[in-house]
Amino acid sequence: MNLKSKKQQLFMSIITGVSVSCILTLFLFFLINTRVNRTRERERVEVLEKFLSFQSNIESLINENTNLLKGYLAYIETNPNISEDDTFKYLNRLLLNKTDIIRNVGIIKDTTIIWNYPKQGNEKAIGQDLTTIPSQKDYVLFVKNNKQPCLVGPIDLIQGGIGFITRLPIIINNTYWGQISIVLDANNYLNQLEELTQELELNVAIFNELEYPIKPFWGDKNIIKRDGMIVDIEILNNRWKVVIEPIYGWKKNIGYVNGAKIVAIVFSSIIGLFLFMIINTRYELKNQAMNDYLTGLYNRNYLGYYYHMIRKKAESSNSLIGVFLLDINKFKSINDSYGHKIGDLVLIEFAKRLQSIMGKDKKVFRLGGDEFLIVVPGQQDIKDIKYTERKVRAESSFRFKYEKIDIDVVSSIGFAAYPIDGKTLDEIIHIADSRMYKEKNKCKQDKTIVEY
Repeated sequence: MNLKSKKQQLFMSIITGVSVSCILTLFLFFLINTRVNRTRERERVEVLEKFLSFQSNIESLINENTNLLKGYLAYIETNPNISEDDTFKYLNRLLLNKTDIIRNVGIIKDTTIIWNYPKQGNEKAIGQDLTTIPSQKDYVLFVKNNKQPCLVGPIDLIQGGIGFITRLPIIINNTYWGQISIVLDANNYLNQLEELTQELELNVAIFNELEYPIKPFWGDKNIIKRDGMIVDIEILNNRWKVVIEPIYGWKKNIGYVNGAKIVAIVFSSIIGLFLFMIINTRYELKNQAMNDYLTGLYNRNYLGYYYHMIRKKAESSNSLIGVFLLDINKFKSINDSYGHKIGDLVLIEFAKRLQSIMGKDKKVFRLGGDEFLIVVPGQQDIKDIKYTERKVRAESSFRFKYEKIDIDVVSSIGFAAYPIDGKTLDEIIHIADSRMYKEKNKCKQDKTIVEY
C-alpha cells in the first residue's frame, strides 16, 4: 500500500472515531438534558401544585367575605326602603367577629356613597360620587353598566389607607339601583398572603394585569428574571398576573450537569479512541496481509485472489490478461557495494516508477527481493500487451542518485498472457519467468537490454 492510501486509511479511522465520539457525546448530552428537564418539570409541577393551594386561599379570602354580604344584598333587594339604622343593625349582626380583614361596607346609590358601615372613621367617604374619583370611576361604571361584580385594588381609599374593594351590583325589579362595596384592609390581606407563601415555601409577585411586568402590588418583580412561572388569575372580573418560584429558588444542578457532561465527553472520547484503534489496527493487519511492508505494493497473498477475480471477467468478456515479471539486474551487487539501505531505496524507487505507469485496473506486486509482477487485465489483443511492455521497459531502467551515489538500474522483463500461455496463475508466471531469464542471460552475453 502506498503512502497516500495509508494516509487515507488513517484519515478514515480518525474520522470514524471522532464521528462516533461526537454522536455518542450528543446522545449522552441529550439523555442528561432530558433528565435535567424532567427534574425541572417535576419541580415546576410541585411548585404549581403549591400555587393552586395558594390561589385557592387568596380567592377564598375574598369570596368568603363577599359571600357574607350576599345575604344583606338579598335583604336590601327585597327591602329597597331599608333605613340606615336597620342596615347598620343588620351588618353589625352579620359581621360580628368578622372585622379582622373587612375594613368597612359601603352602600352606594347609583354611583354615590350614601352609607358606610361602620360610620366612625369612614364619614369622609359618605356623599362621595365615585365617578369623580379617577382610580375608582371605571370600576364603578363597569358594575353599573354590566351588572356584574368586580374586584379592584389595592387602591388609595377616600377615607385614608389602602384597600381591596369588592363591588356587587344591587338589582331591584331588574333595574340597577346601586352597589355594595366591601373594603378589605390591604395590609391584613397581604399579611395573610405572606403567611401563606411562607407556609407553602413560595416566593410570589402579584401584578394587576395592566401593570405587568413593571410594577407588582405585592412581591419582588425580579422573580421574572429568575425564570419564575407566570400564572393568570381572575377574581370577580379582575385579572392578576402571578409570578412564582420556590422560596429557595429553582434547583440549578449546575455542578451535577457539568460533571455529568464532563464524564460523558471523557467516556465518548475513550470509546472513539478505542474504535479508532480497532479500525486502524484492522486496516494495518489487512495491509500487512495484502501489501509489501517496504514498497507498499501488493504482495503474493493478494495476487491469487486478484487473479481469480480478473480471470472470471476475462472469461466472460473473452479478453486477455497480460502478466509481466521483472527483476533488477545485479541487485545483489548493489546491496554488497552500497549496503541494504541503498538497496531498499532502489527497490522503493523502482516500485514508484512501476506504479506511475499503471492505471486503475493494473496492479503491481512485489513477490520478494527484487522480483516484481505486473498484472494487466482487459487487453483485447497481444498488441495492447506489447504497448504496455514498452512503457514498462521505459520506466524500469533508470539512473538512481542518492547523495554521492550514482547507479544505473537495469531490469529484465518477461511476459506471458492468459489464455495464450496458460490458464492458471502458476502456468503464466512460469512462462513469464522463463522468458525473463532468457532475456537476463542474453543481457549478460550482449551486455545490452533486448526488447522481447
